[in-house]
Amino acid sequence: MPLKRLFAIIYILIFLVIPAASIYSNDGSFVKFEVAKEHFRKGIVYFNNMQYLAAVEFFKKSLQEYPDYYTARDFLSRSYKLAGFKNSALEELQKAIQIYPDSIAAKNRIDSLLYRGTAPGNDLSNEYVLQKEIGSRDMKRFGFPDAIDITLDNEKNIYLTSFSSPRVVKIDPNGKGIDIFRPNIKGGLYGIDYYKGTLAVADFKGNAVYFFNTSGKIIGRFGSSGSEEGSFHGPQGLTFDKKGHIYVVDSGNFRVQKFDEKGNFILGFGKKGKYEGEFSNPSGVAFLNNRVYVTDTDGAKIAVYDEYGNYITDIKNREIKSPRGISINGDNIVIADETSGLIIHNTSSSTTKLFDSWGDNSRFQRSVASCIDSEGYMYVIDSIPDMLYSFSPVEKLYTNMEIEITSVDIKKFPVVAFYMNIKGRDGKPVKGLVSENFKITEDSSPITNIYTDYLKNKPVSASFSMIIDRSEPMRAYHNDLSWFADFVLQKMKKNDSLELINFNNDVWTGNNFDWSRRKTLDAVRKRDYANGKSTGVALYAGLSSLVPQINRRGVVFITDGSIDDDSFRQYTPEIIMDYAKEHYIPIYIISIKEPDSVLVNIAAGTGGAVIRPAEIDRLRQIYDNIRNLDEMRYVLVYNTYKLPSFRGWWADVKIEAEFRGQQGIEWGGYFVP
Repeated sequence: MPLKRLFAIIYILIFLVIPAASIYSNDGSFVKFEVAKEHFRKGIVYFNNMQYLAAVEFFKKSLQEYPDYYTARDFLSRSYKLAGFKNSALEELQKAIQIYPDSIAAKNRIDSLLYRGTAPGNDLSNEYVLQKEIGSRDMKRFGFPDAIDITLDNEKNIYLTSFSSPRVVKIDPNGKGIDIFRPNIKGGLYGIDYYKGTLAVADFKGNAVYFFNTSGKIIGRFGSSGSEEGSFHGPQGLTFDKKGHIYVVDSGNFRVQKFDEKGNFILGFGKKGKYEGEFSNPSGVAFLNNRVYVTDTDGAKIAVYDEYGNYITDIKNREIKSPRGISINGDNIVIADETSGLIIHNTSSSTTKLFDSWGDNSRFQRSVASCIDSEGYMYVIDSIPDMLYSFSPVEKLYTNMEIEITSVDIKKFPVVAFYMNIKGRDGKPVKGLVSENFKITEDSSPITNIYTDYLKNKPVSASFSMIIDRSEPMRAYHNDLSWFADFVLQKMKKNDSLELINFNNDVWTGNNFDWSRRKTLDAVRKRDYANGKSTGVALYAGLSSLVPQINRRGVVFITDGSIDDDSFRQYTPEIIMDYAKEHYIPIYIISIKEPDSVLVNIAAGTGGAVIRPAEIDRLRQIYDNIRNLDEMRYVLVYNTYKLPSFRGWWADVKIEAEFRGQQGIEWGGYFVP
């Protein structure tokens, strides 16, 4: 008997044997529950369209009919949270716990909301525990003998260079080898770094630097043998800065050279010697806060320069003995010292801590490189045993991942797609999960063949919500608006789109999502000015338009920088920030005059920035900043066992995730169409 038919028979038997009243209601209020369920069904439609405030109204109607309807209460809480109303979400969760005290999901969400307000900043952990160890020999054909450097891409894939073999090994976040890059060179690959889809790799023996994409294709090369500008004698460590410039340690020439993103020489600095600003054996390099940090292995120091090659200072202490690899995390530089282990130096406080052992007196034998991801997990290469170690901050062992369903798409039923955000307890997104990290159970039946690469495989594009302040004070700057808008419009591709929203006392759409520069500029040039500044309503409307968009998203807000007493009467700055952060949408504010501190906080709190008209380079970067955002959302796609004969039935779905010792669980579902 076919599996789907068997499930259909089981479901029919269940509904024949169990009385309807016991299914729908504990007190026999069958009619009220049916009315409540109909409101709930309508609310689910809005929820799945990501119109969360509209969903709220129907879930509230459902609860008015049947206050003990747990699922409606749960979805009301979810809708509030996804709409930015954190306090209302917490209130509804506490009511849900009273209905169903054993709800693990509700308790986890309460803990998460309460914890976020007290979550620590970007300081590195004071204690690490071993999460995984990967031996080169155990990886077989994906082995990495004499590994010398490491980097991560946006998906947390790991890239290792091997000095004794001309290849780069790519390992997924779960420790599984997935690719090997074999450039046609003699060997001696050294430094490696990642920037916006591009890997730069130093060829020590060939005196060159190669550019790869993340699939291993060579897309560029620069350098030659020699001591002239742009030439190398044994290039070792290298790093990108935030503009895409590359700093390369030219070890044999005892200097560091800086190049643009295409490999054109910009400047060089440093020379052989034992005095300040000189090198005995330079090896690694990192860039942080407009400073260049260079490890001098034989000189037992870190030499610090500014981005123009001017010497600043040397960092020396008793732990720094044989520094080689160097990486950054927050305000910290992390030094892989061949003798001492890992040295973590905070550049703001000038404090240093040593991480050299773990567990039952396990120690590094010869640490040569490290990197730390956005969640604080640390990866270290120990070259003596050819090992890659992954360490977890100890606090991660006592926290769960938060799985948050944002929508369910059943338009192509029996294909079902769950759109989700997955965050740590601190509210930061968890990246790098693949299909084997997930487990889905639908009505007690396990789901196989889960597909997770829907968003990853989509061509990169961006949607923008451009919001223009049309209050009376802005009338004087009308002729500048087209100039501001063009910093985005001139760069847009045909698969991008932009919506124009205007506001004063009212809020209205000037142009729906479109890629046409001409149409948008025509709308920008309209002189619709009046009194009032409904700033909060306009920002909320812009975010609401962007939430359902399946691409990179960002708000560009053009204003004179002022607000009035009623600007955030309906939607507070906290609601705006929570709404934007729930959906990973930054707000960039172009402020003609000095901005009000409320606007500064909104921009900073959403990952955006306030930019003044004189900052031309920053204005030019707005488009790229948004289009190049990391994709934080997940989509789980699978084929359900349900048949069309189940139309109208609610399918319970449990989603579980496990990643590097952390676990998360969430319940949801959908009505069979």
